Amino acid sequence: MSALDSALDGIPTPTGTPSGSPCPARIAKKLPGREAALIEAYRTSNKQITLCRTEDGQLYYYGEFIGRPSTGLAMKAEETNDGYVARNDPYRYTISGDEVIITRYGSRIGREQLIPEPSPS
Repeated sequence: MSALDSALDGIPTPTGTPSGSPCPARIAKKLPGREAALIEAYRTSNKQITLCRTEDGQLYYYGEFIGRPSTGLAMKAEETNDGYVARNDPYRYTISGDEVIITRYGSRIGREQLIPEPSPS
């Protein structure tokens, strides 16, 4: 059994996250690998942002418009000294403190307040 397998029932369960929660299944299935752990989840006025780490240690930023799951997009992310950054050229999404800043070709095109939430639905 790997470190990510449950000794009780043999069902893989993500470990090593602050909350110990699995990444929501609808998001995890869009990431590479068998499973992912929830790292952070936020809402803005009209978007849901979810950060999950796959079993191989890769962090992903998943962004979507609230109520429109078909708009979801997963992209590799990195931890920074004060948050996270994800890139989908030419866009860059920087989470710092309680806000996300969106840039396109290096110019800021958006800045939104983040509301932490335990786990997206």
